[in-house]
Parts: sequence; C-alpha cells; structure tokens
Amino acid sequence: MTLLSEIHSVIPKPLDMWFSKKIASVGAVLALLGCNKDNAGPVSEIQCIPAVYLTDYCPTKKETHLVRLLKPTPYATKMESSSPGNEVYVAAVINLPQSLIKRDTIFQLQFHYDPQAELDNKAVGPCNANIAPAKMVVYDGVSEAVCP
Repeated sequence: MTLLSEIHSVIPKPLDMWFSKKIASVGAVLALLGCNKDNAGPVSEIQCIPAVYLTDYCPTKKETHLVRLLKPTPYATKMESSSPGNEVYVAAVINLPQSLIKRDTIFQLQFHYDPQAELDNKAVGPCNANIAPAKMVVYDGVSEAVCP
C-alpha cells in the first residue's frame, strides 16, 4: 500500500475532495504569481540625439516633458508635417531635469528606451490631443559634445 492510498483510506471522501481543491487553488495562485506577463521587452542602449524642449507632457506618474528630436530614431513618435520630407520626431522624456526645461534651446539629449518604464508611466489625466500619444524615453544625461 502506498502512502497516498493510506492517506485516502484515513481521510473521508468529502474532506479528501476539499484538500484536493485547496491544493489545486494554491497551485494556480503560485503559477500566476510566478508568471511575469508585464515583461515589455528589452531596454535600448543609450542614444544621443540633439533635442529641443517643447512643453509639459500629459499628467503621468513621473514628471514627463515633450521634446523634439532633431534626428530620426525608432524610439520617437514620427509626426507628419504639412510639407513632405519635413517630418518631426517627438518623445516624452521621463525625469528631464529643470535645467533643460527652456523653450527653443538645443541640447544633446542622452536617453534610453525602456518599455517597462513606458508602461509604468502611462497618462493619469487628460492629454492634449495634439501631442499624445508620444513614445516615452528615460533621461540619462546631456552630452557636452555634439551627438554624432
């Protein structure tokens, strides 16, 4: 006689079914907790692109500002212009320091794209339809030298 059959012979059938359901429930909860369904993808390497401050972005969990990137990048939102060939690239920068919040000033923005940070920093209030949605990037610094 195995240990399992000995346990079954001692525990009454209704109680045995109750234990089986509880064990299955605990197993399902543990499986869900161990699953990382929000893994949004890899973080990019640090980019360096000349940028110009535009405005505050939508209300978000972390302070976020909209900048115009002066070179194309897959980590920015491409906005069509009225004249062909004059596309504008914008990005919402998480944690941009106060010293860079100056209109019409070009700075050499260093940033990386982190899809999880973008998911965690979704808008928490109404957005201006003219500027949203924009891809979000995370501020890393400013380059003293001109970005390549």
